[in-house]
Amino acid sequence: MGGRGPADPIPLRDLYELLKDEFGEVEMWSAESAMEYACGAVLVQNTAWGNVQRTLEDLRRATSFDPARLLALDEAELIALIRPCGFMTSKARALRAYASWALDPAGAAAPGLDDAALREALLALPGFGPETADVVALMAYDRPRFIFDAYGRRLLRQAGYEVGRRYEDARCAHEAAAHAGGFDAAELKDFHGLIILAGQRARAAGGWELYGPTIGISVVMTA
Repeated sequence: MGGRGPADPIPLRDLYELLKDEFGEVEMWSAESAMEYACGAVLVQNTAWGNVQRTLEDLRRATSFDPARLLALDEAELIALIRPCGFMTSKARALRAYASWALDPAGAAAPGLDDAALREALLALPGFGPETADVVALMAYDRPRFIFDAYGRRLLRQAGYEVGRRYEDARCAHEAAAHAGGFDAAELKDFHGLIILAGQRARAAGGWELYGPTIGISVVMTA
């Protein structure tokens, strides 16, 4: 008698269409500049989005998300502004690093870099790990990046993918599947928002194992 194993994973394009059918249009956070997107991506690390929204409004009033004005703040001022998001010292350092880079010729040339070179440049900045770099590349520079964050990994696991606990493990294993979906940057931004909304619904329902089958996301076991 043959053993039982998972069926083939659900293709990412099919997952996108399932979520789109379920939720329709999702209202996404829309920033007005690359600096604002970078601030959001850094500040959201290990904190709730509500804290980030309040902090972004404070930063807007103080700097208008002008990199030069952010750099003109002294360290104590910047730390006080971002205190609600926690890890203030490291996040302040990351925001200053991005602002300096944005004003430097290297940062000014970022829109002309290919996707791999842009990711490498962002990863070189203090406080920019793989997830933050990919979010900024997608949201601020319109690069087609699937975001393998905790929400994304939980969805992929429910859809039949072998997913590790680390962002880079999932990205290295499944980035080819994301490319195979033929997504453009606008679709991947939408997909990211849909995944977050679906993940919130799944958590409220008791987890993806319970919620997934109700919206057609479950892998049938085959003999």
